[in-house]
Amino acid sequence: DTLSRRRRLGPFPGSARSCLLLSLVAAVALMCAACVPFGGGSRLNPEQRSDLARAKSLESIEAFKRDVEPAIIRARNELLTRDNYRNYRGNDFIYEYPVGDQKLYSLLSRAYDFDEHDSVRVRAVFAGELEPLGFVCRERTYTDNDGTTDLLFVWTSERYGAVVTVMVAENWLTSTSYYTGYLRSDGSSTDPKALADIPGRLPDWFAEVESGTEGS
Repeated sequence: DTLSRRRRLGPFPGSARSCLLLSLVAAVALMCAACVPFGGGSRLNPEQRSDLARAKSLESIEAFKRDVEPAIIRARNELLTRDNYRNYRGNDFIYEYPVGDQKLYSLLSRAYDFDEHDSVRVRAVFAGELEPLGFVCRERTYTDNDGTTDLLFVWTSERYGAVVTVMVAENWLTSTSYYTGYLRSDGSSTDPKALADIPGRLPDWFAEVESGTEGS
C-alpha cells in the first residue's frame, strides 16, 4: 500500500543514486573564491585561514536563513506532497566550527525522496525561487545500465555559499537537499545554530504520514 511504499529502505537502486548524489555534492563543496584573510589568531593552519577568508567573502548564516532558506523550502514543498512523499534521511542541523578565536557555521538539510519524474517541472519550480537570488544551475545526465536516465540539478550561490541539489530519476525517486559551506555570524542572532522558524520547514502533513495516522 501507499504507506509501506513510503517506508521502503535498503539496497534499492535509489540507494546507489543517493550515494552518487552525495559524492557530487561533496565535489561541489570544494569550489571556493580567493579573498583576503581575516582574524582567527596566529596559530591557524592554511586550511583554517582559507575557511575564514572564504567566510568573510560570503553572506552570514543569518542572511542565508532569512533570505535563501525560505525560497528553497517553498520550491521543495511545491513539488513534495502527501501523496508523492516516500522517505527522508537526516534532519536539518547547523554545525558550529571553531577556528582559532572565531566560529563558523554550516547548515545541512534533511533529504527528501518523492515520486516525481517531470524534470522540466522540477527545474522550473526551483529556478523560479533560486535564480532571482542569483543561484546558477548546472545539470548533468547519467545513464543507467538499463538505459534509463537520472538528471542531476545543482544550484549554487557564490554570494551565500549555498548548494541545492535535486536528482530526478526516471525509474526511481527524486531526491533533494541543500547545505551551506562555512559561514560567519553577523551577530544579529543570539544563537546562530538555531534553525529559523520558517513556514513549511516540516510540511503540515509530514508528522501524520510518518506516524501512520493519516486518514484516522
